[in-house]
Amino acid sequence: MAKKKQPAGPGQERPRPVAPKPALTPSGGATRPNSVRTAEATIRPATRPITAKQAETPSTPDLPIETRPVAWWPPVVLALLGALLYVNTFGHQYALDDIAAIGQNLFVKKGIAGIPDLLRTEFWHFSNISLGYYRPLSLITFALEQEYFKDNPNISHMINAGLYGLTGVVVGILLQKWLPKQIITAFLIGLVFMAHPIHTEIVANIKGRDEILSFLFISLMLLSYWRYLETKQWGWIVGACLSLYLAFLSKESSIVSLALIPAMQYWFARRNVWQSLISLWPFLIVAALFFYQKQKMIGTLSGTPPVDWANYPYAIEKTQKSTMFKFFEYYLRLLILPHPLVYDYSYNVIPSGSKGDVLTWAGFFTMVGMIWLTWKGFLKRTLWGFGLFWFFVTMAPGLGFIWFRGGILAERFTYAAVMGFGFVLIWSLQKLLVRDASDATKPLLARYAPLLGLMAVVAGLYSFKTIERNRDWENNFVLFNSALPYAPNSCQVQRHVANEWIEKGLKDRAKADSIANATNALKPKPTPDQIKKAQALIDTNIAHANKHGRWALDHLQESTRIYPNFGEAYFSMAYVFQKITPNVDSAKYYYKQTIRAASAYAPAYNNLGVIYQGEGLAQNNRQKLELASYYYNQSMIVNPAYQDGKNNHANLLKATGLDVRMLPDSILKKY
Repeated sequence: MAKKKQPAGPGQERPRPVAPKPALTPSGGATRPNSVRTAEATIRPATRPITAKQAETPSTPDLPIETRPVAWWPPVVLALLGALLYVNTFGHQYALDDIAAIGQNLFVKKGIAGIPDLLRTEFWHFSNISLGYYRPLSLITFALEQEYFKDNPNISHMINAGLYGLTGVVVGILLQKWLPKQIITAFLIGLVFMAHPIHTEIVANIKGRDEILSFLFISLMLLSYWRYLETKQWGWIVGACLSLYLAFLSKESSIVSLALIPAMQYWFARRNVWQSLISLWPFLIVAALFFYQKQKMIGTLSGTPPVDWANYPYAIEKTQKSTMFKFFEYYLRLLILPHPLVYDYSYNVIPSGSKGDVLTWAGFFTMVGMIWLTWKGFLKRTLWGFGLFWFFVTMAPGLGFIWFRGGILAERFTYAAVMGFGFVLIWSLQKLLVRDASDATKPLLARYAPLLGLMAVVAGLYSFKTIERNRDWENNFVLFNSALPYAPNSCQVQRHVANEWIEKGLKDRAKADSIANATNALKPKPTPDQIKKAQALIDTNIAHANKHGRWALDHLQESTRIYPNFGEAYFSMAYVFQKITPNVDSAKYYYKQTIRAASAYAPAYNNLGVIYQGEGLAQNNRQKLELASYYYNQSMIVNPAYQDGKNNHANLLKATGLDVRMLPDSILKKY
C-alpha cells in the first residue's frame, strides 16, 4: 500500500510535473500550491523574493505616517539669507503702491482705531476703484505700524525682511519633511526660492507684504497638515485651517493652495488620489466661510475692473487668450534669467499676442508640452513632476489675470512659482552633476561637490542681482527712472517719471513763493539789497521749476504718443500749465482733453472748476462761476466718493448760492 503523500516541509524539494503561476491574494502577495518545485526550478538564477511586493510602501499608508526628522541648519541659513539680502532696503522710503496702501489710506493712518473699517473695505478703497480685492491683513499690520511708529517706512521695510526670513524657516522645514534623507536637495531648492531676484518687487516694496503673508501662511498650512499626517492629532488640522484663513485674509488668490494639500500627500506621503482629495473637506469649509465674509464685508466677490488701456489693455483689444500664451513665455524667461527687472509692464511694453505672433505660438506649445510633462510626472510621482505641478498651480492667478481681466504682466505673480522652478532646476542639475548619489562609500560632500559648487555661483549671482535691484526701490524717483532704459514704450513709466519732475517743479515753485512772502513780510520794509538777493533766489527757483516742467511735458508727450487716449497723461500736462509754468488756456485745453479721453476722471472736472472759479471771482464773471459749479457737480456725478469735488462744490455754494447741474453747449464751448 502506497504511503500517503505528506506536505512538503520548509526547505524540502519534490519533483512535480507542472508549476502553475502563483495566484495573487487580495493584499497583493502571492501563494503557491503545496506541490514542490521541479528540479529545473532549483537551477534557475535567484530572483527577487516573492514577498518583496508585500514590503513595498502602500499607496495609502495608515496614519500616522513615520515622523521625519529635521536638520536645523538649512532653515537657519535660509532665514538669515532671506533677511540679509534685504538689509539695504531699511533706509528706503515709500514707493509705488506704498503711497496708496499706506500714505493715502485714511483708515491705515488712524492706526488701531481704523482696523474695523479696514475689515469692511476693499484694498483700493481710497483709490476710487473697485477691483474686488479684500486683503485686510496686510493693511491691519500697516495700521499697527502707524499706531506705534507713525510714518516710518524703515520699520516697515525691516518687518518685510523679517517676514521673508521667517518664510525661509518654514520652507526649510517643509522641504525636509517632503524629502527625507535628502537634506542637500531640500536645502538647494529652498536656496533657489530665497535668493531669486524676482522677489525684490515683493520684499523691497512694502505693499508686497500681502504676497509675503499669503505665501508664509500657505507654507504654515502645508507644514501643519503634514504634522497631522505624522501624529494624527486634530489640533494640527485646526492650525492648518487657521493658517489658510490668514492666507485668505492676506490675498484671495490663496485659494489655489487647496490644490497643494492633496498634491503634497500624493507625491510625498504616498497616499492615493482619492484619500488625498477627501482630506480637503475642512479646508473647503474655511474657503466657503472666507468668501461669505468677503461678500458681506465689501458687497462683491469680483469687483468691476476699469476700462483702462494702461493696465487692462488686452481686454479692450480682445486679445486676452493669445496674450496669455505670449506672457507665459515671458514668465519662464524671467524665472530662468531674471534680468532686466522692471516694476511696470503696462501698455505697450509687451504688444498683444495674436495668431500671427511667433511668441504666442511658442508660449502655446511650451505650455501644452509642460502640461503633458506634468501629467507624466504625476503618474510617476517624480520630483520634477511636483515642481511643474506647483508652478502651474501658483501661476494660475497671474495667468488668469490676463485671461479673464486682460491685465498686464507683473513680476509679483511669480513669487510662489519660484518654488516649482527650484524643484525642476535642482532635480535637473542633480541628474547632470551627481553621479554617485547613493554610493555610501564616498563622503556626502564629495558626491555633491559639483552641484554645490555650481549652486554657490548661481546663489551668488542671484544675491548680487537682488541687492542691486533693491536700490531701485529706494523711492519713486529712483524706481521710475530705473525703468526707462528697459521699458521706454510703457506709457505708465513715462507718465510716472513725468509726475516725479512735476513734484520737483512744485517744490521749486513753493520755494520761490516762500522767499517772496518772507521778503514782503520784513518790517518796516525790505532794503533794496534784500530785495535784490531775494529776487535772484526767486528767479533761480522759477528757472528750475520751468526746467522740470519742460522735462515733465517731454515724458508726457511720449506717453500720449504711445497711447493717444491716455487721460491721466493729459491731466498731468494740464497740471503743469496750471501750477508750474502758468498758462491758463493750455491748462483748460488739456483738462478737456483728459475728459474726452477718460470721461470718468473726476479730478479733471474738479480742476477745471477751480480754474473757472478763480477767473470768475477775479473778473466778477457769473458765467465762469456757473461753469465752476457745473464742473464740481460733474466730478461728483462721475465719482460720488470724490471728496475734493464735494468740498469745492460746498464752498462755492455757500459763497455764491450756485448749484449748476446743466449748462447749454454754447457756454461750454465759449469758455
